[in-house]
Amino acid sequence: MKKTRAFTLIELLVVIAIIALLVGILLPALAKARASARQIKCGTQVRNVIQAMTIFAQGNKDSYPVPQNLDVNNQTVAVGTAGNAATQGNKNNTGNALSVLIFNSSISPEICVSPSETNSNIKVDAGYQNSNPTLAANAANAIWDPGFSGYPGDTSGGPQQRRDTTSGGNSYAGLVFNFGNRMSKWSNTFNATEAVFGNRGATYIASTDQGAPPAAGWTLLTGATGTQSNTLAIHGGRTTWEGNIGYNDNHVNFETRPDPTEITYTRPTGTPRVVPDNFFV
Repeated sequence: MKKTRAFTLIELLVVIAIIALLVGILLPALAKARASARQIKCGTQVRNVIQAMTIFAQGNKDSYPVPQNLDVNNQTVAVGTAGNAATQGNKNNTGNALSVLIFNSSISPEICVSPSETNSNIKVDAGYQNSNPTLAANAANAIWDPGFSGYPGDTSGGPQQRRDTTSGGNSYAGLVFNFGNRMSKWSNTFNATEAVFGNRGATYIASTDQGAPPAAGWTLLTGATGTQSNTLAIHGGRTTWEGNIGYNDNHVNFETRPDPTEITYTRPTGTPRVVPDNFFV
């Protein structure tokens, strides 16, 4: 009768060691592949929003959504003086601008949350109301659902107009939105160097001083919104920001720094006049 030979303890330990070695080699590669897939999907979502903004602009004098200009009669958010857009600036935030696009069915709430999001308080707004939003000043004439919150704690226009003041429904940022002269870029200019929408980021300051834009670049502000910001972990590292940025010619780049060398700012005074710009300043 033929005898069946079993594994010895040594052989079993060798097999286990080989399996452990293979797992150790494959897991980082799989993690990197998953991160790459999330980054690509996130970039697609940024492009979808840019395309929706472009389509909106075609019917609105080349302007992307500017809530204060759309809701001058306070039918959506009762802020400022009805009929006077100049008094209603705090309607202008990324959450309201995205809500305009969602209300028009140009994008969905799901598009607004990155697959790489690290903040548990950022989640898809499952309660979005595409018609007669109950939190609007006049539900029948509302232009967007003011209950949609761009980021946790966003109470622009009054806390009663947010469904949930502890959560947000958006992973991104309008990069030139509601910033004085930069508002001219919030339009369909087809300029390949004008960054308008992308992954949100941390707070930066001039590396030379706290005032004018620097000649030598930018540094992270120390603290919760800078060096400790969870936006660094979306695609970047502990001290570096990386993210998908959409430009006014509809292309999307995965940027590895908040101040790419091709993005500059021309100062009205000072030397040099042309200095590095920053997406988040």
